[in-house]
Amino acid sequence: MQLDNHRNQLIQLELFLSSGTVCLTVYSLVAAILGMNIPVPWNKDHGYLFKWVVILAGIASASVFLSIITYARHKGLVGS
Repeated sequence: MQLDNHRNQLIQLELFLSSGTVCLTVYSLVAAILGMNIPVPWNKDHGYLFKWVVILAGIASASVFLSIITYARHKGLVGS
């Protein structure tokens, strides 16, 4: 019985870590693509857009992470 409890806790930890890794990967992908030094015409005099896109991508990644955790709690996969 105790081993089942530890296994369930490890599965819950894996769910947190996996969902966090996916969200951070998407966030870093957006920052990496927009941070490249590729000369494109729409990038001239629009340097402030990088900051806002990265901020919005961070907010979107955090909201996706929270929605995954909320869904997992709703389904009973993660204890409170």
